[in-house]
Amino acid sequence: MLTVDDYELIRRMHLVEGLSQREVAQRRHHSRKTVAKAIANPIPPPYRRKDPPERPVIDPVRGIIDAWLEQDKALPRKQRHTAQRIYERLRDDYHFSGNPSTVRRYVASARDRQQEVFMPLAFEPGEEGQVDWHEGYVEDGGELVKKQFFGMKLCYSKARFVRSYEQASLEAFLDGHVRAFVYFGGVPGRLAYDNLKSAVIQVGHGQERRLNERFRQLRSWYLFDTRFCNVGRGNEKGDVENLAKRSERTYLTPIPILIDLEQLGQKLLEDCRKDLDLPAPAPHSGKTCRELFEEERRFLLPLPAQPFAAWREESTFAGSESLVRFQTNRYSVPVRWAHHPCVIRAYVDRIELLCQQQTVAAHRRCYDRDQYILTPEHYLRLLERKPGSLDNARPFKGQPWGEDFQKMRKELEYRSGSIGTRAYIEVLLLMAEHDPQEVQAAVSLCVRRRAFAYEAVVSALRNEPVRPAMILDLSDRPELVNVPEGLRPAGLYDQLRLEEVPA
Repeated sequence: MLTVDDYELIRRMHLVEGLSQREVAQRRHHSRKTVAKAIANPIPPPYRRKDPPERPVIDPVRGIIDAWLEQDKALPRKQRHTAQRIYERLRDDYHFSGNPSTVRRYVASARDRQQEVFMPLAFEPGEEGQVDWHEGYVEDGGELVKKQFFGMKLCYSKARFVRSYEQASLEAFLDGHVRAFVYFGGVPGRLAYDNLKSAVIQVGHGQERRLNERFRQLRSWYLFDTRFCNVGRGNEKGDVENLAKRSERTYLTPIPILIDLEQLGQKLLEDCRKDLDLPAPAPHSGKTCRELFEEERRFLLPLPAQPFAAWREESTFAGSESLVRFQTNRYSVPVRWAHHPCVIRAYVDRIELLCQQQTVAAHRRCYDRDQYILTPEHYLRLLERKPGSLDNARPFKGQPWGEDFQKMRKELEYRSGSIGTRAYIEVLLLMAEHDPQEVQAAVSLCVRRRAFAYEAVVSALRNEPVRPAMILDLSDRPELVNVPEGLRPAGLYDQLRLEEVPA
């Protein structure tokens, strides 16, 4: 086989020195056909095999191997055939006589042929954003705790948004959208998702999806379109998949120490803002993501006048203990609404309870398990009929109204016994008719003035001066002032009895 040097010498002899092809062939001992080929082609053409090489060992079982590899695509990844397992099956079931290395080489080449090829994508400003969840860990009290992170990324400018949540719940999913739209200052024309349960109830053919009602309301509120990936094809929203990796490896590395989710959310926003100064990817080399983002903002859909209310709603029933159960926790409603239908509106940070289409209670959202979240004022009316439950009622444990109420009760019971307990309950019942904070302020005022009476608390509530305890002035009767040893002569009292007091 002639080399490049041979071709160069033949071409030089013919084209530079002027020898004929016949003379070149004679001098170089080549055929005239070879000389003509060298003159026509400055570089020797590569060797081309007319027919593929014969593989007498593997060819008879190629169809079997290809069929197994095709079937593996629908199976769990960890239960697919390895090259060694294919060899063992061929050996045991088909009397294959080749070596394992022969099977490994063919399986490797077959899998290369089956690998998916992707189309490079380009997006216009404001055309699409992508949404997904990812998990991450933070340090809480010296322990690693898993949190959920909502991410949205604009496909043109690569602007990022990440927010932390306790759970990847529907209400967190909605809240993440609302906050992301505010951060971007507008809404992308289309958002891409995989088939997460917060948005998709049922997957149909192609792009057919049955959507969650609250997600449909969110889409109607902000008027963005949706695109859903094929099942198991998260790569169809590669931008936000890359955001998840960057969030885990950069924003959450080193592992942040959790104070509260709000501060962690602010930290993540600062990380997203810093990333706007990164160089923009091709074909926008020479610009930053911030410059592209400022350009893209003009193409985003405008925000509505009011943000979407990011809550999830469930219908339930308030039980005999005036409690409503949500997930594993129990939340109180006023006893007036016990044994009534109730609607739960679950926000990320709070729980609102509605009866007859009016909000009757609101609580801080608790993410611990099997907890009671109670408002003591909800149970005050029950004390009118069940005063004996004052000491053991769960809502009243732990001095819920502060130490001044405990001092008020102690003094009332010390002075009047069981009647004092009833008077204390009447003080508590004032919080069912007045603002609890005003009642607490009135009780504190009375305790400072040592005016331990229900009437004194009512007077303080009405902004009437509370009459302080009278102090007997004996400055003009020194004989009645306490003596150091605490003893006086008995004749003193006879003198007082006989003494005339002027009118």
